[in-house]
Amino acid sequence: MDDEKRYKGQNNLRGLVQDASELFDGMATELRKQTAFGDSRPSDAKTFMLISRHPRGLTELAEALQISRQAVHKSVQRLVEAGVVEFEYAPNSRRDKIADLTEKGIKARQVGFEISSRIEEYVQQRVGQEDLETLRRILMALLEERD
Repeated sequence: MDDEKRYKGQNNLRGLVQDASELFDGMATELRKQTAFGDSRPSDAKTFMLISRHPRGLTELAEALQISRQAVHKSVQRLVEAGVVEFEYAPNSRRDKIADLTEKGIKARQVGFEISSRIEEYVQQRVGQEDLETLRRILMALLEERD
């Protein structure tokens, strides 16, 4: 099968976003190696990022990461042991717990912001500032309905 037939339709939005996500994850892993968190697992870094953007329970994390609740529990447990995440009871519940950042986690999040800034610099160099801001605006508009 020639490449034209094999890759027909590869430029669909879902595939492009997935490819960009893989690119950014790889860049983040390499940049994280240069920090105090260089030995953290990529899966733990992704779990940490999700928690830092929106504290949530294990089930919600598992759904967002599309992995088992047990795998998420192990990842969160490593983050708890590192002192960057803690569990708190959900409002109006004595059973459900929410993973949230500790003070150390809030400081660690700054490292994540610096890594994100480096990735955005890369994107800006590739497409220009105007297109970077257009991309950000489009993504924010698409995600508005989720909130």
